[in-house]
Amino acid sequence: MGALGLARLEFALTVVFHYLLVALTLGLVLLVAITYTRWVRTGDPVFERMTRFWGLLYVVNYAVGIGAGLAMEFQLGMNWSGLEDAASGVFGAPLAVETVVAFFAESTFLALWIFGRHRLPKKTHLTLLWLVVAAAYMSAVWALIANGFLHHPVGYRKHGSVLELTSPGALITNSNAWIAIGHIVGAAVLTGGFFMLGVTAYLQRRGRADREFLRRSFRTGAHAACWGAVITAGLGALQLQLVTKKQPVKFAAFIDSQEKLTAYAAQLHKQFGKVDMPPATLVRYAALTMMVIGLIALIVGVWSLIAVRKDRILSSRVLTWLLVPMTALPFVANIAGWVFREVGRQPYTVYGLLSTEEALTPSLTVGELTVSLAVFVTVVAVLLVLDWVLLARVARRGPAEDTGLWTGSMADDLPSDPQDDDRDVAVLV
Repeated sequence: MGALGLARLEFALTVVFHYLLVALTLGLVLLVAITYTRWVRTGDPVFERMTRFWGLLYVVNYAVGIGAGLAMEFQLGMNWSGLEDAASGVFGAPLAVETVVAFFAESTFLALWIFGRHRLPKKTHLTLLWLVVAAAYMSAVWALIANGFLHHPVGYRKHGSVLELTSPGALITNSNAWIAIGHIVGAAVLTGGFFMLGVTAYLQRRGRADREFLRRSFRTGAHAACWGAVITAGLGALQLQLVTKKQPVKFAAFIDSQEKLTAYAAQLHKQFGKVDMPPATLVRYAALTMMVIGLIALIVGVWSLIAVRKDRILSSRVLTWLLVPMTALPFVANIAGWVFREVGRQPYTVYGLLSTEEALTPSLTVGELTVSLAVFVTVVAVLLVLDWVLLARVARRGPAEDTGLWTGSMADDLPSDPQDDDRDVAVLV
């Protein structure tokens, strides 16, 4: 494998590993915020325990995800200087905003939420968590605005070999980016919903949670899984229509049309020289995997929602048995979706403007890339395994046991807001 192949493999593995953590983070943080809101409004101790338990799982996943994100940023800057030289004036702007939002705003609000548990009024504490949610989703929005430009360049002009931003409005309103944003947000909510359903089903089978905790966790997870699947499927269909119109090479790979791929290769050879066309088999089966899992998720999500609305999910052995392995399928679909989106973009880095060969750092050698591939992939893989081990350990303990991180009676921890009533309202930590 040459330098370009190694760089592409390193990018693919670090991005996929990082995104697995991101998808769960985006899904869980929204569900934790909804649960915490219900706790603050009702003072129900069941919502207290739900917030503590699911909140701890979210925090563990978020903390590990930061390390994987740093590894991804390092390899992007090191291996793809050609992309930065050519398109940083357009592509770099939304990425810079994403970095500020993710590593400063989101982290700051989350730290205030965790460490302000004994000091802040409950409504302020709740507001902080919703600011964490907003920052998390804004981070995803800006990252996908940058990614959307790579797939469908808008709002730019070409000055020599450099792309310059001429219309921030066109960049921000890029249709490719916003359909992808909706699709990925739906997939994240689906992932968080099935994670909650699977863990709850495990707790029920092991007898490690009380009936009300199980019933309400099932209900929250079922709504997220069902509606997340609906949104993901609907916007996924729109994305495929966009691919048909705007990315003919990817669509030819998807339908496995070797005749069209050969014709496109001849055209691109005149523009860029020798290029690597997208591997049709990989692109096609990645798309089909994503679609099949999406259909399964939609069926199981609707089934779960019907079961919880009829209050039958606790007695449905088939469904609760099925929900445990279903925890893993959304992660597989997320990987397949990114393979279809990114591998199908070949041979371009910026569609129609910059080839992958031109985007590569020219001074890199095969030896250097082999070492960096081994280092970065090892680091990210270790972080991913660590995340799974920690999540499994917390999940196995269940909500009734002391987590060792958030302890103590919480009903009297926070000062009351003057306008609140006299009810004691618990908070997370």
